[in-house]
Amino acid sequence: MLSYIIKRILAMLPVLFFICLIAFGVVCLFPGDFFSPQQFGYAARGMRPEEALALLTEQRIAAGLDKPWFVQFWVWFTGLITTGTFGIRWQHLFRPEVGLLWTIVIAGSSMIWAWLLGIPFGIASALRKNTWLDYLMSTFTYICFSFPSYVWGTLFFVFVYTYINTHIRGPAMWGLVGYELIGKPLTWYKVGSHILHLLPAWVIVGAPMFASVARHMRVGMIEALDEPHIPIARSKGLHERRVVWKHALRNALGPLFSLFGMMLPRMLMGTILLGTVLGIPTFGQYMLGSLSWNRQHHLTAALLVYSCFLLFGNLFGDIMLALTDPRIRYD
Repeated sequence: MLSYIIKRILAMLPVLFFICLIAFGVVCLFPGDFFSPQQFGYAARGMRPEEALALLTEQRIAAGLDKPWFVQFWVWFTGLITTGTFGIRWQHLFRPEVGLLWTIVIAGSSMIWAWLLGIPFGIASALRKNTWLDYLMSTFTYICFSFPSYVWGTLFFVFVYTYINTHIRGPAMWGLVGYELIGKPLTWYKVGSHILHLLPAWVIVGAPMFASVARHMRVGMIEALDEPHIPIARSKGLHERRVVWKHALRNALGPLFSLFGMMLPRMLMGTILLGTVLGIPTFGQYMLGSLSWNRQHHLTAALLVYSCFLLFGNLFGDIMLALTDPRIRYD
């Protein structure tokens, strides 16, 4: 298993290189650059157009933006390899204004509750197949999967404004903690406020994954219960609970772990709208800000981070699949 993991990580390196190359090339196709918005600022200060253009040209030359995009990419990539700087340093990714730490916290905790509730939810739906309980559970999961994040966020603020606090009219008044506790020392009351303000984020981000886990678990469990070895296990006098949880569940979890690699980046992408919907600083807001200000290196760095989550999510899913299914061996 260890040799397989090492081989997979080494195989990811050229994939990440081509992801960087393609992402950097696509970003460079955008009109303008980071210095383009500054031209309006110079004009507002009363600087003549030719003076502003000359100053911007000097800044672009100093930043290397006058060179072809592949030369810019090589400078950026060598900086990433040698110094860890790729528009932003690795240690700066966890600053509050970047929002990567809160993104990982929200996505990770949302994934935990989605899997912990989705698996037994899907099992219960499969065991009660074609009953009123199965139809009710299926309807609930379809609702969770169908509504986009901004719809849940809008309904949430309508509820809060109507029944809880009329001062909270939108995302600017929600955030990570109560507005009366901003800048105050950390206390247990403030920790509780953090948890209270993160609850809607967990629901909005985790609801689609919960529905996906429950639906795949239901289908996988129904197929596993139809396998030939299940009647044999029952004929041996095994308890139904052992038949379901030991023999059928292990086979049903295989397809679910295979989808884990796709679920993880999808959940991270779901946090992009979360900053707009709930006013929470997420890494998606940083990426959108880089896109708005034509920060090419920062935007490429953000795409690289999301790509790493996708690749390592697939690797984790394959490892879990091998651990739960004894029929799979990696040499």
